[in-house]
Amino acid sequence: MSIVGIDHEKCSRCKSCITDCTRGLFAEDSSGKIIRLADEMHRCNFCGKCVAICKENAILWEGNWEDDVESYPGVKNYEENVSFESLMQLLKAKRSVRQYKPKKVPQELLKKVFEAMRYASSADNRRAWKFSVVSDPSLIKKLSQESIKIVYPYMGFPSAEAALKYAETIGKDPIFRNAPALIFHTVGKNASMPAVDAGIILTYGQLAAYTLGLTTCWIGMAHGLGMNKDMMKLIGLEGPIQGVLTIGYPAVKYHHTPPRAPLDVIGLD
Repeated sequence: MSIVGIDHEKCSRCKSCITDCTRGLFAEDSSGKIIRLADEMHRCNFCGKCVAICKENAILWEGNWEDDVESYPGVKNYEENVSFESLMQLLKAKRSVRQYKPKKVPQELLKKVFEAMRYASSADNRRAWKFSVVSDPSLIKKLSQESIKIVYPYMGFPSAEAALKYAETIGKDPIFRNAPALIFHTVGKNASMPAVDAGIILTYGQLAAYTLGLTTCWIGMAHGLGMNKDMMKLIGLEGPIQGVLTIGYPAVKYHHTPPRAPLDVIGLD
């Protein structure tokens, strides 16, 4: 994406772009016209806030997402998009699920999850995200076995062999919980705060999945796969892994919100 200027026929000179640009790349000239300043230091990180805040749609930009800018109801009143009560219902009902139906997740639903993730925030708008979806049962089993070899002490076993034997005995995957699909997340070298970014974007995905009748679980025990170059090659990514989600249709129904302790917040009565 590249901000190339301002359509002065549309511009109402409201100065919103000036006040909202954190890099100070907009200004008012001597005639009162709003201009886009030269950016020799390449300070613009293409966050798109100027595009979003301009009610006249006067910001000129170039990129591969020409159809991606749209007006939406509630832009003036955020609370009109989703009520606090509706959001709280979603947040309270969302669970980390480890029981899945043996039902394949349709590609169109996975695409919707990633569509939601596309709008997640990232540090300095680096958006240095890389993802892989794994739904081949044989590959999921292999990835599980390799994870077990890494985390068997955490699982409480004296050896990897003992942990693998236990997994075969119970007929269940202790890592990915027989989920029909996995989402792996890594980042590029130019990421600014990769762990924070991972938490944000995968939470977007988890909440979106819930609205589609799907459930997820963040699998910390699979992060060690990032050290196994052979496994990462099969996934199609390069480590280190920042996040792994299982995703599928839940085979369990929760009826109550579990108790949660109040937050300890300084500065609130």
